[in-house]
Amino acid sequence: MKALPLIAALVSLLITGARAGEGTPPASAFDLRQWKLQIPGPLEIKPLAGYSSGYFFLNKSREMVFRLDAAEQGATTNAHYVRSELRHNLNWHIGESHTMSAEVRGVSHLEPDKVTVLQIHGIQEDGSDAPPLLRVALNGGDLVAMTKPDNDGERTETTLLKKAAGANWSKVEITVKKGQLAISVDSEQRFSRSIAYWKFPNYFKAGLYPQATKGTSEVFFRRLSVK
Repeated sequence: MKALPLIAALVSLLITGARAGEGTPPASAFDLRQWKLQIPGPLEIKPLAGYSSGYFFLNKSREMVFRLDAAEQGATTNAHYVRSELRHNLNWHIGESHTMSAEVRGVSHLEPDKVTVLQIHGIQEDGSDAPPLLRVALNGGDLVAMTKPDNDGERTETTLLKKAAGANWSKVEITVKKGQLAISVDSEQRFSRSIAYWKFPNYFKAGLYPQATKGTSEVFFRRLSVK
């Protein structure tokens, strides 16, 4: 039985290898030098120069596209769902100043219809997993912020950022500055709170992380930057 995960990973690697090179690499239009890609297997792809696949490609409109069938196997460690998602390489603390800006939309046929598109994810000092401080998600087409109000990671608070966002473009800016978290949508601040309680280092994520195991989804970016 122990051989099954290895076999699954090898099959996924073969499929990914067959898909690699399909379409135009997103790195030809986006600066992805400080990112790596996580896809079913689970597999990590880096560097991303020259890479495209059925999970991750640039369309004719020069938009970066993430695509998944949520029923696929091969989730990352400690996760219930597969993902096609970028992970930024820099880890940072809340006392510093960091911003992720994106212009994003999604087309979902998931059951339930929930997909995370942006994250601030925690990490332990030893490199092991910690809770996500923030998930920006499309839930039933609404753009919401899902935050952890304490370090335990058991509770989640949900704030509506934009009604009926869905397939419409949304400009999202997430800023952490000296222990304060702020989120702007379409140039209007929609969320702000102190996160002085948060003890973990963090990193940014962007892409397609469905909160479902049935259905398909695509997430599109026409802008993504971190500073």
